[in-house]
Amino acid sequence: MTIEFDQKNIETKFLESVKHHIEGWRIKVETDFSKGNFDKELAALKSDPVYSKFAFDVPEYVMVRLIGRMSISIGRRLGEIYDKLPRYVASARFNIDPEAVAEKFNGLELDIGLRFDLLSQQDRDELANILTPHLDSIEGFSGLGIEIRYNFNPNDSARLRKDVQMCEYLVDEGLIPVYLIYSAISPRDDAISRLTRAGWRFMQGTDASDFTTTLFGIDFLSLLDRDDIKKEIHREIQEMLQSIFDSEAFGSISKI
Repeated sequence: MTIEFDQKNIETKFLESVKHHIEGWRIKVETDFSKGNFDKELAALKSDPVYSKFAFDVPEYVMVRLIGRMSISIGRRLGEIYDKLPRYVASARFNIDPEAVAEKFNGLELDIGLRFDLLSQQDRDELANILTPHLDSIEGFSGLGIEIRYNFNPNDSARLRKDVQMCEYLVDEGLIPVYLIYSAISPRDDAISRLTRAGWRFMQGTDASDFTTTLFGIDFLSLLDRDDIKKEIHREIQEMLQSIFDSEAFGSISKI
């Protein structure tokens, strides 16, 4: 079942997703940085035969662990916002069933798959015009396979192997492998070089966001720059971050 393309509804869904994840961060701070959880973490470190011997069984290291987990949560939730919503938009924009957009290859799920034979002739022509400046030519290809990351920092070999495997599956299917990275400061050149050799075509920073805007007809990043939305998000994020420093856990180490 396809989704009717309505830019206003998509903007609303995007902002609802942002607010959902901000609320998730707020709840995580309340839970992880509580006095009870802080004491539990400290007790676990003191009873551990490795951390205790290396003097990491101290309140300061508990805070390092808690803040590290918070950083991971922020990264994961930003990934959810930027990785998953474009799939919804692709289904609506090109009138394709969501399951057909979220193709799976041997257990690996692609962010966005656009097979030309599922598109109307008008959409195929428009897609060809969008792709040609970036990809030289789409002759001989059966569609487009897109992976999306808000940032790019694959520091484990398993992640790289999966991306290499996905590219191989796309090439075998005749799909053009395109890798979009919205952040301009996170890419690792060595990992990108490896994946480029595998066949991925990378677009980073403004190139990636401009490509998405042209492809789907909606600019997510400009939404976040709208004065009313920007002010609200900045206020909520600042309050969430400040709540870490106002927490009982942080108060436990500030008294040391």
